[in-house]
Amino acid sequence: MKTQLLALGAAGFLALSATLAQASPDAQVQSFLKKVEAQADGRLAAAGVDLTGRTVTVKATVDSEGLLYGVHVVRSSGSRDADFAVEQALHRLRVNDTPTELAGADVTFVIDHGLQQASTH
Repeated sequence: MKTQLLALGAAGFLALSATLAQASPDAQVQSFLKKVEAQADGRLAAAGVDLTGRTVTVKATVDSEGLLYGVHVVRSSGSRDADFAVEQALHRLRVNDTPTELAGADVTFVIDHGLQQASTH
């Protein structure tokens, strides 16, 4: 099973760079990640999730249809309410045009205001 770590800025949910295994992502993966960041940012904003001054790490699995499932916090923000709100906001997020190399992959999101980096985990 593949694992992907994305560092995301909650303000823009930026996934500046991401790699799969040991290679650079192709255009499809980059496009998918941009769609994830936009949809996740929208969901968190709509849910009123405020992570100002907090960081939370969330893990999910991507299915072949682009659905995130099994969303759960793996590193708490320090607030059970905020953690629960993040899980609920990202639960069953679906992004179209999932690259085949991401199907079945575990994806770990590091959500932090102002954090602008990404790396493989």
